[in-house]
Amino acid sequence: MQMPKEQAGTMVSSSSECPIHRLPPELVFKIFDYLDLPSLKSVSLTCHRSEQLFAEYCPRRCILYIAKRPHVPIVEHLKKAAKMLLRTKRTYRSLQLHVAKPRGNKNMQAALGQLLEPRLLQQLVVLRLDLAPDSLTFAAQLSGAVAHMDRLQELTIRSTVDCFSPLQFSELRLANRSLHKLVLGHVWPGVIDCPNLRLLEATASLDVETIVGKQYAQHGGREPHWKLNQLEELVIVEELCMALDMENRPGYKVHFFRQLTQLKRLHCNTGYISERIFQAIGESCVLLEDLSIASLHLVDPSSLRVLANLTRLRQLAISHSFKPIPLATVVCLPSLERLLLGRVVIDWQKLPNVQSLQWLKIKPYAEGVRQLCDALTGPLKQLHSLWIDFCYAMDTPTREEILAVLPTLPALQTLVLQNVYQLQFLKAMPPLAGLTRLVVFTASAYEFEEDYTITAEVLAQLVPNARRVEIGSSKPLHDNVFTQPYQFFKSRTAFGYLLPTDHHSKWELRQYNHRYILPLR
Repeated sequence: MQMPKEQAGTMVSSSSECPIHRLPPELVFKIFDYLDLPSLKSVSLTCHRSEQLFAEYCPRRCILYIAKRPHVPIVEHLKKAAKMLLRTKRTYRSLQLHVAKPRGNKNMQAALGQLLEPRLLQQLVVLRLDLAPDSLTFAAQLSGAVAHMDRLQELTIRSTVDCFSPLQFSELRLANRSLHKLVLGHVWPGVIDCPNLRLLEATASLDVETIVGKQYAQHGGREPHWKLNQLEELVIVEELCMALDMENRPGYKVHFFRQLTQLKRLHCNTGYISERIFQAIGESCVLLEDLSIASLHLVDPSSLRVLANLTRLRQLAISHSFKPIPLATVVCLPSLERLLLGRVVIDWQKLPNVQSLQWLKIKPYAEGVRQLCDALTGPLKQLHSLWIDFCYAMDTPTREEILAVLPTLPALQTLVLQNVYQLQFLKAMPPLAGLTRLVVFTASAYEFEEDYTITAEVLAQLVPNARRVEIGSSKPLHDNVFTQPYQFFKSRTAFGYLLPTDHHSKWELRQYNHRYILPLR
């Protein structure tokens, strides 16, 4: 039967156009941000339009990595990368480049200049350079390229060799007006002149504070070489921890910290901080919100009173102290929210009621457990997160004494227990109905392998409302560990438990500690 004309005219013609193609590219790129690389590859193979969008999106997310490979000269990689950029006109935002002088090849400088041409890397936001000791030949060329990168925000320069002293690149001049973050690994440039630089991370086996402080001491507070007084974040890591206080030098470290008046975050993972340097930090860096010290050497513990100047301090971390720390002096800071203490003997006496402190990490010693329990049931009962790093020598009854007071913390949501010998130790813990996250680090993988006395059902009774339970070891575990418990956790999706950290080595566990747990609020 023939359809009437008026009805035929109202029919909508079918179209093969995908609805997603009607979206603007910026919105499609936002969707791509949620996909992993295999999924993105599958999307790119669906049609020509998707392939084109993927080609435009790829340089925004992916890193252009150029490094030497066996039997292939680095010059050839540079030429291929430059040819690809010219042909595809892709504007990569991240580039990692290995720079080394090849033997018997004089074309390296020309190939490097072709790749670093401003029009090829005009959209570059992140640049990572791996320099060899013989890369000094290209220091001037690299300096000129960095100066012309108008959108560069993050620059990382690392040495490709392990060395006891950093590579001194006196001809390397880092001058860039847009640079925001600079990371130096065993490489020290001759000049740092970046007016918008706010974050500096220096990793090297040298005394960074003394080297830079010498500049201020010899030039009356001026900065002829390294302009750093605008920094807001400073992280210093001396991997060998061999730098001493250098008190015999004319106050170079003191000069260094007195110039950094704009600092908001300071992490000194160095040899140790003396009383004199600590005084300079407390008097000059009054805008600090985050202060981390690897080792604090105070002759007079009352010197901690200088912290009263840091009225904005929200996080304080001290990994080691040569003298007991009077906690009453520290917790009086009005904005302090997180206090992270390592091998520190704490004086718990005369502790006032603390309103702002929410995060506490401690390594309790047996002789101070009674005072710690009194503090947890009194002035510290408002804690939201508690991290307890048990000493290896602490006996089980003393550990259980600490666990017994945990129900008196009504606001406690996150509990981290480190150096737990066996999981059956958790049976001594009273039920914590308010806990939403439990993290347990075992002390020995082998003891833990033999410990099947704890089950998911027991954990469910101890922390019935927890959304995450994570159990890890300080040593690698065999594949058969957690097999049955993991299947139980996997099947109890409504229960919401996770068990992820069963294959962490000791070093990986350390990274897990600081990068994964501490940022949680």
